[in-house]
Amino acid sequence: MTFPRMTGLTALFFSVAIVPLAAQAQSYPPPAYQGGVQSQTQIDGSAPVQGAPQQAPQVSPQVRADTERAMHYPLPPDFMTRASATIAELQARNIQPPNSHGTGLGDTIRQISQVPGLAPVLQSHGFTPESFVMGMTAFGMTLAASNGQLPAGMPSPNPTNVALFKAQPEQVTALMQAMGNPPH
Repeated sequence: MTFPRMTGLTALFFSVAIVPLAAQAQSYPPPAYQGGVQSQTQIDGSAPVQGAPQQAPQVSPQVRADTERAMHYPLPPDFMTRASATIAELQARNIQPPNSHGTGLGDTIRQISQVPGLAPVLQSHGFTPESFVMGMTAFGMTLAASNGQLPAGMPSPNPTNVALFKAQPEQVTALMQAMGNPPH
């Protein structure tokens, strides 16, 4: 099953806690990569070495722990319905989550806790800052894994969450729409 790709608010929530985790585990092409054509000249003027193995990415223990925590976090059966309503209310009140790009889950949760007006909205929908961040993170990672968008070597998402996605595709779509990402 393939789910819609992420854009808009989905990407923002995804980047809140997931992108730093996945990006640190990703292996990118060498810096000489430009527009699909690899440079034919090294800095020292010599020909590039063909077929040189790329080094495996290094993942910090904190990134690994955050990734494991998010991938194993169980989504409650009503998560997507409550998250959609929460996001709609946050948007109606013009409350934006902080830019947490590059921070760990703990720091992201602390930042979310400090946004004026956000905690009461979360609470009214049955969330704490931690359960909302963890749920959105697990949702984003499960979505990314379902679309083959996670780098190799990342842990698999919680099987219960995968089953929830398969059982409730309309709620997955509704949450994506609430986040400003209509399905393609």
